Amino acid sequence: MDKGEVSGYLMELISERLRVFDIKPAEVDDHFDLVRSGLLDSMSFIDLVASLEEKFHVEVDFERLSEDDALTNFGRLVEIINAARNAK
Repeated sequence: MDKGEVSGYLMELISERLRVFDIKPAEVDDHFDLVRSGLLDSMSFIDLVASLEEKFHVEVDFERLSEDDALTNFGRLVEIINAARNAK
């Protein structure tokens, strides 16, 4: 599956918040932490994941990923969604 499709949609979802926080899209790399950066709180992150799940018709198993320290990183989230897409 196309990683660019997921990352592009994720950027669309966070674009307004990036503007509000004065963060340039170019500053968002694979290691950018969506929660620790303050861009999203935990509930906003859950909402974001729900939007990704709906768009790409996948389900993220948070219980299985609970020990993943990079879960809230931009690149890791893209990987998780792509892996779920490929598993279908």
